[in-house]
Amino acid sequence: MENNFDFEQEEQQVSLEDYLRIIYRSRWLILASFLVVLVATVIFTFTTPPVYQATAKIMVESKGSMERALFDLNYLGNQSTLVTNQVEILKSRRLAEEVVRTLESAPYRDSLQIFQPNKDGEYLTFREQVEWIQDQLEVTPRKESDVIELNFKGGSPFEAAKVCNVIAETYRKLNREMNRREFKELRQFLERQLQYKGAELQKSEEALKRYQEQNKLVALDEVTKEMISRLAEAQAELETTTMELEAALEQKKSFERELEDRKKNLPVEVTQVSSPLLKELQEEYARKVSEKVTYETLVAQEKVDPEIYRLKIQSMTNQIKAIQKRLQEEARRIAMSTMVADPLAISQQLVENILQLESHIKGLRAKLEVLREVVDGYEQELAHLPQKAIELARLQRQLEVDKNTYILITEKLEETKISEAGQQENVRIIDNAIEPLYPIKPKKKLNLLLGALLGLGLGIGLAFVIEYFDNSIKNPEEIERMGFPILSIIPEISPKEIAQRNGSTNGKGNFIEEEGKLIETRLITHFDPKSPISEAYRTLRTNLQFKFKNGHDKMVIMVTSSAPKEGKSTTVANLAITMAQMGSRTLLVDTDLRRPVIHSIFNLQKDKGITNYLMNRLTFEEVLKPSIIDNLFIVTSGPIPPNPSEILASQEMKRFIQEAKDQFDVILFDSPPVIAVTDAAILSADVDGVVLVVKAHQTHRDAVRRAKTLLENVNANIFGSLLNGVKIEKTYGTYYYYYYYHYYSYYGHDLKRRKRSGIFN
Repeated sequence: MENNFDFEQEEQQVSLEDYLRIIYRSRWLILASFLVVLVATVIFTFTTPPVYQATAKIMVESKGSMERALFDLNYLGNQSTLVTNQVEILKSRRLAEEVVRTLESAPYRDSLQIFQPNKDGEYLTFREQVEWIQDQLEVTPRKESDVIELNFKGGSPFEAAKVCNVIAETYRKLNREMNRREFKELRQFLERQLQYKGAELQKSEEALKRYQEQNKLVALDEVTKEMISRLAEAQAELETTTMELEAALEQKKSFERELEDRKKNLPVEVTQVSSPLLKELQEEYARKVSEKVTYETLVAQEKVDPEIYRLKIQSMTNQIKAIQKRLQEEARRIAMSTMVADPLAISQQLVENILQLESHIKGLRAKLEVLREVVDGYEQELAHLPQKAIELARLQRQLEVDKNTYILITEKLEETKISEAGQQENVRIIDNAIEPLYPIKPKKKLNLLLGALLGLGLGIGLAFVIEYFDNSIKNPEEIERMGFPILSIIPEISPKEIAQRNGSTNGKGNFIEEEGKLIETRLITHFDPKSPISEAYRTLRTNLQFKFKNGHDKMVIMVTSSAPKEGKSTTVANLAITMAQMGSRTLLVDTDLRRPVIHSIFNLQKDKGITNYLMNRLTFEEVLKPSIIDNLFIVTSGPIPPNPSEILASQEMKRFIQEAKDQFDVILFDSPPVIAVTDAAILSADVDGVVLVVKAHQTHRDAVRRAKTLLENVNANIFGSLLNGVKIEKTYGTYYYYYYYHYYSYYGHDLKRRKRSGIFN
């Protein structure tokens, strides 16, 4: 339970210093990532063709073609809807097609990218050119204003400005044509009606004249004249109303054609758009119009008191205006509602006017029914006249009707011409586009900044990902958190570096690989006793001596590791040298009976070793071998036996340790890795303590935990651990980093001073 608690505590204690250490260890990876991304960003930024943007501003006024002077159809549309519609028109394919046609005939055509071939020598089709115009155009309505901003992107300042201005001018012309088209259609309709009525008026005049000459009838009595005059007025109003109805229907068709350009089958959808309130208002409007015409007829016939009914007529007129206003509001509400939001998202204004015309048409039809009844009544009264008088009355009535209708159509035609001529454009170009001075893409400073941040972030991210999957021991703090006292920390140093310090190089600086030389250089405490690494081994010696300060005069220590190639043999060899240098008689025994290397380190023969003694073939004195270091004796492994574990567990091994204690102060055993075989666990029961060697950046945490568990299972006395092969440049944030460099710089300064003074000469 205690071990589990230590492991959990180890995983939880992560500080800011640990994160800084990870970043420091991976600084070259972070730098490489930073440079790669930054270089890629630089290449992309400086090889991407520049993009320029020109801006033009237009203003859409609320007054325009929707204001009708002819039939008093006032436009009360929402200005925001109008601006939204204009934005959609600016984005429309129709406008883009007109722009392409205009650019096609422009003198600067060959200077535009749209008409240039691509890398394969192919030109854009007309459809692709239209889509290119739409893609490069950005339309932005300004908030709380009637201004629309046009932004166009081009490959050059000239292209961006020119195309942007062509779009604005083409839109202005298209808007003007759309505004005047309705007046034009209405004018053409009235001209056709005037020509037709003129011919009818001429026929009526000739028919009356011919009849009077043939029948010698010049005039009718006053009563008949009055009746004919009233009938003519009623019939003239009937024809005028009929003409208004036809004009309204023609106007509705004009609106529907506009909608049909944007969406097929849209007129059918519009006629289906309604609401109960709209239907009720339309019926009320038709009823009020019918009643008003009836009262006007009674007043004209002088059958009722004019003063009384004029007040009623005025009241009905006010009621009709109120109903018209409510109809307009309901039509606008429907146009803005979700009922037509989807199919008519860009045509709400047209929908509103179509709905208003529907109400107006219903009123005109109701008025026609009343007028037909009035005309039929007069005709029935005229039927009681003599035959000749009836015919004369009919001819005079027809002449009056044709004359009044002709005059009315002439007046309306002139009004329409005046309205068409005075029709103002509701689109104004406020600012024309000018050539931009700088491109908007690529944004070099921003791209470089983002590239630097992305590269740095990517490098740091990779560092933490690698750290997450890397389960190896990297610094002494991790060992301490796992419950191991740190006896010493050995920096990483290569044999080649040691040899270079001791002159084992030729004149060109190349390392001399003489036989045995590389192995001997592992004994750094002997060949370079003043180095920081030698001091680290002496620190190990001192810490172990403190373990035996309570009355122990003999030291029996086993050095092992959790896995192979962690430096345990080099560690035990240098530890033995430091013990001997202190004056203690030291014995180094190679009990790694699987892969012995102590004999190679000291350049000895491995025969006549510990296995010979354990098999009772040689005595203790016969297996002892002196070394090049005073007070240090070596017992090599001897022949490798087939059963190392059984030999190490024998009574002869205990006897060997007892004899070694009788003659030596310090006995050191080099054993196999704990996890690989059971040799170390068996031998640990016969020694005073165990030193576990951990290789930095190689040994996994799980291996260390497993080794600790195996040793504790046999009640081994674990003195602590030695962190071997520490890369100083990767140990940012540890106390050893500062210690090592402070000491090393101090020693190096002292060494240079002594060389200058001739001490080593």
